[in-house]
Parts: sequence; structure tokens; C-alpha cells
Amino acid sequence: MDKNQIRILREKIRILERESGGVFGEEQDCCGVTMSQCHTLLQVGQRESLSLVDLAAELNLDTSTLSRTVQGLVLLGLLDRRADAGDRRYVTIALTAQGRKVAAAIEEKYDAYFQAVLARLPAGSRTAVIESISAFVDAVRAHNESIGCCRPGRKS
Repeated sequence: MDKNQIRILREKIRILERESGGVFGEEQDCCGVTMSQCHTLLQVGQRESLSLVDLAAELNLDTSTLSRTVQGLVLLGLLDRRADAGDRRYVTIALTAQGRKVAAAIEEKYDAYFQAVLARLPAGSRTAVIESISAFVDAVRAHNESIGCCRPGRKS
């Protein structure tokens, strides 16, 4: 690939980041929570419950940073944090009933936004776009892991 193609890709990704950030507008407009809290709720919502360490790995954050985000969501009544009976250092996180409602509202808003975006594409190319984006994300993740960057549960 030549340098011009790389720069076009980089510019398109920057535009995509700016434009798709408009799903919720302002940082505090993700159904009443910050974008960090939003991502945390959605990740926890994909599971019944998970450990703080596993959640940090999935979100590619260190546990101390994530712990502050989780604590904010606990105080809002959206997450439940429980210490393991056998090992009090092991913390399990789950959505509360209110957390499930907020996560569902966020999911619905994202679904509606991306449904409207995909509707602007020709019907025959929608699957190819989704598959291409998935392959690109997988390639970025694999590259980052191969160079030791951005590993799940990293400390930096």
C-alpha cells in the first residue's frame, strides 16, 4: 500500500470517529451517563456478571481506572459490585434492574442510529461493510497485541 492510501485510511477513520461520536452528542448525553460509563454498562450488559479484572481486559483498561468508573455506576444504582466469598480481592460486577433499563435504552439508541446509517447503503453491500469493519477491527487488535500495545488489562 502506498503512503497516499494509508493517509486516506487515517483520514477516513478520524472522520468516522468524529461523525459516529454524534450518536449521543455531548459526553454526558449517553442516557444520563458519561461515555466511559456507557461503554462499561454495555460491556457488563453482554454478560450476566463478570469480574472487575475480566471487564478491565475486555475494555482494555487498567483495573484502577475502571474501578473508579464502576464505583460511579454503583453510586448511581446502575451496577452491583460484590466481593467473592472465597477471595475478597475478587470483585464481581453485574447490572442492577435500573442498570438493565439504562443499558437497554443505550442499546436501542445505538441500534436506531446504526440502522439509519446502514439504510443509506445499498442493501446488497450492508453485509460486506459489516464484515469488512469486523475484519479491520480484528486486524488492528491482532497487530496491537503482536507489538505489545494495548493489551487487555495493561498497566499503562
